[in-house]
Amino acid sequence: MPSPKCQQICGILLAAIGLLILIVTLSGQKPLLTYIDNLIKTQVHLSPGTETYDNWQTPPVPIYDDIYLFNITNPIEFNKGEKAILEPVGPYVYQKYEIKKQANFSGDLKYAMYYDYLYFVFSESETQKHNNNTSLNDVIFIPNVPLLTVVSQIAHNSLIPAAVKTTLEELVAVYEHAEGLDYLTLNGTVQDILWGMSDPIMSLLHSLKLAPSPQFALQTNGSTDANAMVLPTVVYTGHTDIAKVDEYHLFHGRNSSGCWGSNAANTINGTEGSMFEPLLIYNKTKTLTIYNEQLFRSVDLVFTNESSYEGIDCYEYRIPDWALQNVTNNPTNVAYYAWKYSGMLNLTACAQNVPLYITKAMFLDADVRLRENITLSVQANKTLHDTFLCVEPYTGVVVNGHKRVQINVQMEHHSTTGILNETQPAFIPLITVDEHGSITPELADKLKSALLVPIHVMHIGFYLLCAFGTGLVLVSVIIQVVIVSNKCRQEEEDKEVLVPAEEEETDNKSGYVSDNSEKQRPHVV
Repeated sequence: MPSPKCQQICGILLAAIGLLILIVTLSGQKPLLTYIDNLIKTQVHLSPGTETYDNWQTPPVPIYDDIYLFNITNPIEFNKGEKAILEPVGPYVYQKYEIKKQANFSGDLKYAMYYDYLYFVFSESETQKHNNNTSLNDVIFIPNVPLLTVVSQIAHNSLIPAAVKTTLEELVAVYEHAEGLDYLTLNGTVQDILWGMSDPIMSLLHSLKLAPSPQFALQTNGSTDANAMVLPTVVYTGHTDIAKVDEYHLFHGRNSSGCWGSNAANTINGTEGSMFEPLLIYNKTKTLTIYNEQLFRSVDLVFTNESSYEGIDCYEYRIPDWALQNVTNNPTNVAYYAWKYSGMLNLTACAQNVPLYITKAMFLDADVRLRENITLSVQANKTLHDTFLCVEPYTGVVVNGHKRVQINVQMEHHSTTGILNETQPAFIPLITVDEHGSITPELADKLKSALLVPIHVMHIGFYLLCAFGTGLVLVSVIIQVVIVSNKCRQEEEDKEVLVPAEEEETDNKSGYVSDNSEKQRPHVV
């Protein structure tokens, strides 16, 4: 067994080695993390010839729109003033293609510029995955949106000329006094209602320059903005400020939507929603912002929870409740004309006075009164109907996401015309769109092997080295404790040996003779 001195030296050496490992590991962590962070930043900003740029220009992940239309199953009764009974029909699944044409960069690489074009292609295979018997030739009934638009123009558009207003009032009077005409509903195939059908009211509105098209359609197969192929969209590349990567500088040549009640509300902020700034791992509570062309506004997303997808850890972000609250609950939403119920966005001013309102799917998180004057067969479900983005926190890339919106049309009584006075005032759902995309297993494996695994290995190595260094220090402490304990025990044993000898010497000096059996009295000489 090594001598105590040897053990002490070994303990000191182990402590020194352990402390050295801890010092080197802890002092080297920050430079290593800084190196990795800078490496990530150089990989995710938009630069010509990089993989990030190629994926940005031609996304490798397919994007689908699951579309549900709301069929009025009691059109005869509805036209007589009864509640609409609504049944969601679908989904009809379309693949969304967004092409960035003529992409180029500014001289300092601060901006990327392109012309934006998008279109949709019906996917029979994706539609049939939902095991339904839907067809684009299905016939459905919806509210007569063109007529409701005319009523809204008469009631709310103070800018239309008097002659135009008179023409619209005469049109409404014709419908109001027509006997046997079910004028409160439109019917047509899914194909026609989605992408365009002839309608006499729309033709009139178009001729009066109150509508962009002579046809009625719930969707546009192409950009909703006429400037999309005329004026460029400009985004930040992140080359000079990585926190602004892919954020809009100009959208179709402008930085303002122009239809809301304040400069702040009109300002176009955020990204298009497929990527955000990297290294959210250090600031997961940061608010993310996207700009949605169909909503004509920027929308904030807040962190809600940690999650994972295809083995990739991610942060989930959702639309906060305050974003869609009315002015009573959130006075700042006055700029979005939020005078009615909470849980909805008033699009009337942005949609050329068509009385359209956006809600979450199935009125999720909206005022319960929105369901009072309709009968809707489906209840809201947060898992199925909420919008969320699952963002990988190192790269800022969205690995899974669903953007779900519902478009509703308002039917209300007006003092200027009595055509709707016999109806139930209501916000009637027209369409729900679930735009979704997710990283494929192959791309997930590529991301993990190229970036995430090395990062995790680095972190594991750091903790193992810290544990090893700490372990050596603890072993050294244990050795020192053992040495001290052994020394104390040895001293106790030596003390026990010395005490009897001292007692015997004392007895002899006092005249007592002691043997191994018993003590005897001393002899007197």
